[in-house]
Amino acid sequence: MVEDTKLLKDDEALAAELVLGLLDGDEKAVALRKQLSDPTFAQYVDDWNRRIDPLFHEFQEAEPAASIWDGIENRLDNGSSDDSVVRMKRWRTGAIVSGALAACLALALIVDPTPNVAPSEVSTVAVAQLTGDIEGLVLAVSYNPDTAEMRVDVNGMPETETAPELWIVGGDGVPRSLGQIGRNGISAMTVPSDHRELINSAATLELSMEPPSETPHAKPTGKPVASGKITFI
Repeated sequence: MVEDTKLLKDDEALAAELVLGLLDGDEKAVALRKQLSDPTFAQYVDDWNRRIDPLFHEFQEAEPAASIWDGIENRLDNGSSDDSVVRMKRWRTGAIVSGALAACLALALIVDPTPNVAPSEVSTVAVAQLTGDIEGLVLAVSYNPDTAEMRVDVNGMPETETAPELWIVGGDGVPRSLGQIGRNGISAMTVPSDHRELINSAATLELSMEPPSETPHAKPTGKPVASGKITFI
């Protein structure tokens, strides 16, 4: 039974990668053949297309010239201060990470696989991207209001003696702990019932670094190292 569940999740992840354009060559060919021959896998692909389609309506296509980055770097190298160079490189890194994060957010939407779900039954999902001053640190968060399950995909967390703790900040500006999460990879949690109503489009998720603890802290001990607004899709 465990193997069946793992295969189910692997198939849905493969469908997500196909929809997001993350496959090429032989991997893409295998996935396309599977889509034609396996009705369940084809349904996963259709479900992912419905989930991802609203994201693409928010953006307009743009094609910057290939020489733009080289031109900026050449000007920086010929007279700009070291601080300017560092800021520009971080900006470029952020642009690349943001593009990759679209895939991370979409993959994080795998929250309770149900085969053959009709379009009218697809639930609204809350997502958030958390970034801050720590270079390379990115969190992709998804929340399923139907199951109260939240999944947090952490990438680029530095090694510290403190542990990452997630907070929900509602309209009153008071942070409430959702619990400590893993330093890397995906952490899953059930949001406490008294915090669920706070998860709306006006709320913010924040990450702070706290002393390791088995129970949530009453309040953060320092400033957040990453934050992001919640969006429903």
